[in-house]
Amino acid sequence: MSARYSVKVDPDVCISTGNCVRRAPEAFAFGDDDVSVPQPGAAGLSDDQLVQIARSCPVGAISLHGDDGREVDLYPA
Repeated sequence: MSARYSVKVDPDVCISTGNCVRRAPEAFAFGDDDVSVPQPGAAGLSDDQLVQIARSCPVGAISLHGDDGREVDLYPA
């Protein structure tokens, strides 16, 4: 199942730990400034995979957005 979420990385928050790059190198890579950048391969991951990767970011730099553009709550009650 392909993802319906779009992925964003806040370059002002990212501290380049590489968690996302290690977990999904097809979906994330380091840019020239060593900040994570979403890759086209992110579209091939399931929503659940993207949520787990976003949660693994120690500073919360990764956000997911639904088809309506709204940010997805990574920790729903």
